[in-house]
Amino acid sequence: MKTAVFQRTGCIEVQEIPFPHLQSNEVLIRVLGCGVCGTDARIYRGELRHVQPPAVLGHEIFGRIEKLGGEVAGLTEGDPVVVDPFLFCGWCEQCKRGEYRFCKNELFIGYQRPGGYSQFLCVPHTNVHPVPKTMGIQEGVLVETLSTVLAGMSVLKPEAGKTCLLLGAGTVGLLWNRALKAALPAFLIQTDLVAFRRQKALALGADRVLSPREEILEKVILELCPEGVDYLVDATGCTQAVAEALPLLRKGGTLLVFGIPLEEETLPLSLNWFYKRQARFLTSRRPPGEMGRAIRLLERRFITAQQIVTGRYAISEIETAFARFTEARDREIKMMIDPWM
Repeated sequence: MKTAVFQRTGCIEVQEIPFPHLQSNEVLIRVLGCGVCGTDARIYRGELRHVQPPAVLGHEIFGRIEKLGGEVAGLTEGDPVVVDPFLFCGWCEQCKRGEYRFCKNELFIGYQRPGGYSQFLCVPHTNVHPVPKTMGIQEGVLVETLSTVLAGMSVLKPEAGKTCLLLGAGTVGLLWNRALKAALPAFLIQTDLVAFRRQKALALGADRVLSPREEILEKVILELCPEGVDYLVDATGCTQAVAEALPLLRKGGTLLVFGIPLEEETLPLSLNWFYKRQARFLTSRRPPGEMGRAIRLLERRFITAQQIVTGRYAISEIETAFARFTEARDREIKMMIDPWM
């Protein structure tokens, strides 16, 4: 089968490798599409180093059940499915307390286990979620990302009628746009450096879109929200963007860091500032259990996937897709790999 193997920083090789051996508790999936995540591109560029090559990346997986392991029940060959990439052990102290996202023995499909940049892969049956037969590939590759946004919403617990400043209008930022507008019919301000993405944010529901380079955020936002915004949500992973926006958080407001920042970057925080403003600092990471809600929302056209999924590439073009992640931000948002092109 054809597989893209991450060999080292800046190098992915497309190889013909043997079919994976199907364990009795696993499902063999024919991959129909796998989203290109910013995390994958950053691993490829060497910015994130939690994946040891050789490895098969790709965790936003949509496919069809090809074969069931002998112990698997409740699933049917031929059904379309998505994959929850997060595996927890269930027996460490964190798991016993129900804090699965802090599992000490965690594994991630597409990081420590082979991922979706391949024509086939085997995954534990507990991580397989059937989707409606009417769901297309573009919706399917958005399920995993939307599930992480829904988990972030559960952490944030936004209240209706309040204001929010949302940093970033990539795939994650646009999904946050839809989730926030559905949850708090108030005023949503969204930023991005790229005009193409700001236009998408406006079309999807943002009340005002701003460019941090072309406008003075403090001036514009304090004119709109004189006391500052109630919520500041970062969907960029850019520490500088958070540092610039943080003073615009109102007293009693909440910062949610959702984008993945680089480990070496630090935020110039004043604890006294947080103390006096009684501001909350939240994060959200790895959400087991949210795939079902994401599937239902996409089934109900929570968002039109074609507005976000802009590019479809063959597995032989994966390095091109990674390059376009940074070089074609004015044309691409969510790209996907089709291993059968």
